[in-house]
Amino acid sequence: QLSREAVRCMESAFRVVDIEIRTPLCKLSKKQLSYVLEGVTDKHALDLKGASLRWVGLHPMLAKAAKSAKNEIRHAIVPMMTESPCTACGGSRVNPLARAVTLEGRNIGDLCGMPLEAAFTYIDTLNLEGEQEQLLDEVIKQLKSRLHFLTEVGLGYLSLDRRAPTLSGGEAQRIRLARQLGSGLTGVLYVLDEPTIGLHPRDNARLSQALSDLKALGNTILMVEHDPLTIATADHILDFGPEAGSHGGHITAQGSVKQIMRNKHSLTGGYLSGRMTVPRPEVRRSSETFLSVRGARKHNLKGIDVDIPLGVMTCLTGVSGSGKSTLLDKVLLPALERGLPSHTSIQVEEAEISGLEHVHKVISIDQNPIGRTVRSDVVTYVDVLTPIREFFSALPDASIRGLEPRHFSYNHRAGMCSTCWGMGYRKVEMHFLPPVKVTCDECQGLRLNPVSLEVKFKDKSLGQYLQASVNEARIAFENQPRVRRILDTLISVGLGYLKLGQEMVSLSGGEAQRIKLSRDLAKRPIGHTVYLLDEPTTGLHSSDIEKLMAVLHRLVDKGHSVIMIEHNQDVIWNSDHVIDLGPDAGDKGGEVLVDGTPEKVAKHRKSWTGRYLKDAKKK
Repeated sequence: QLSREAVRCMESAFRVVDIEIRTPLCKLSKKQLSYVLEGVTDKHALDLKGASLRWVGLHPMLAKAAKSAKNEIRHAIVPMMTESPCTACGGSRVNPLARAVTLEGRNIGDLCGMPLEAAFTYIDTLNLEGEQEQLLDEVIKQLKSRLHFLTEVGLGYLSLDRRAPTLSGGEAQRIRLARQLGSGLTGVLYVLDEPTIGLHPRDNARLSQALSDLKALGNTILMVEHDPLTIATADHILDFGPEAGSHGGHITAQGSVKQIMRNKHSLTGGYLSGRMTVPRPEVRRSSETFLSVRGARKHNLKGIDVDIPLGVMTCLTGVSGSGKSTLLDKVLLPALERGLPSHTSIQVEEAEISGLEHVHKVISIDQNPIGRTVRSDVVTYVDVLTPIREFFSALPDASIRGLEPRHFSYNHRAGMCSTCWGMGYRKVEMHFLPPVKVTCDECQGLRLNPVSLEVKFKDKSLGQYLQASVNEARIAFENQPRVRRILDTLISVGLGYLKLGQEMVSLSGGEAQRIKLSRDLAKRPIGHTVYLLDEPTTGLHSSDIEKLMAVLHRLVDKGHSVIMIEHNQDVIWNSDHVIDLGPDAGDKGGEVLVDGTPEKVAKHRKSWTGRYLKDAKKK
């Protein structure tokens, strides 16, 4: 409902182009409709009660509200917005002059809209003669080289104009790798940090072949990796440990794969050889309630119908680019976020989702970075600093000095070190070099003022506990239930090695995802909660996966649901229900190949996931 003042303003604005405010949009002329939707592009202003106003149009107003308005307003506006190709350029994003230049009947927009495989075939079969051949010879060679490497790493289904935000993690990884392969450089040291993130085992094989080609050119490849199939292709392995954090930092084993497997001191070798394994459940859970998805057509999903059981652990599997992230992030998550307040079925992204009456809350945990400022750290993110500050303020030494909880906060002027402003260091700018962090001379990196640091518990100040690991703090605060409960959840997801005061910006994607999970685990869940996880094993060693699976099983045993995208064979075998998408990627994917228990998927002949599950079962 619009206020009378708003109606008067709109009447004044529309009077410029002779529009009656109650006129249906379908009866407006093109000029009038353009004015209503897009506003005025000139500096024409309305003089209303001495104020200079300008009608900006419904499109800009709604777009701004969809980005920055309150949640209830955004939830009402977003369903009304959709993307459609530009009517002028047809989605090619180039002007008429550029589109007028053609080569054998195709312009640059046509070429960019083709799948990479088709584009490579088109370039490879061009019949150029005379001046054209001379002009384009080098360009054609460069195009063929780059398109060849993109198809070699399994991205032939993508189009050149595919937008980066719509790519899955595995697709983005392979594009970056193909860019280096296509450069043709030799004598280069390539340092890769887990290149198999987001990749299906089938795609790992393609990646390993691409890395072999890169090595054959005379390059050296150094990579951090946890995937057993990729580790098996390495010429030399350095195994670090024996544990994480302060208990690690040593090379426990090195050599070939066989040498690592035989080394009893190597934790990695234990899992590679089969001496150690991630336990698998003997009994699968079943369910009588479901989240039902009907006619999902977002991106490459081909109108799929799927029933996702509640109260169990469900895995979405399939080759990279088969539609898993689309189903989880673009269909399920928006439906749950918008439909839970009313608990009714909802239409979202050309799909109808029902069964929401069985769900009370949804928690989505992805790998996006958390903590954009240097003041965001582990202890504040999981909200364990509050009970620790309250505990320190209740100690006798604090009471004598009249200290309150705010005096133990390095983010409050009453508690922070006045020299470094609670940072623990000073940043020294270096000309032509990155800035250098120097430990604060006043607080020696402990971040609090001298008075607050005088208060100690078990001979340590709060500043010293900030430099301790979660495991060490857990022992010290064993008799503090509020603190112990939060620290226990961090340890349960394998993050006991983190420092309490460690900056959030320093965490890896896998650590960020697990710390989000631990924060939600520390809360007391109300009703049936659905946890949506996007590859929670990213960056995890097999021993860490074992800890994570114990936590997820505990969640499901309490009556909650876990729905996750995963490629790890141990995690898939631990799930109760598997939904395998495929059969391939891009336009060749987006269908439900098979759904059921891992045993059922392993028997499916057309499923790539099933083939690797069968091999993993034999081990």
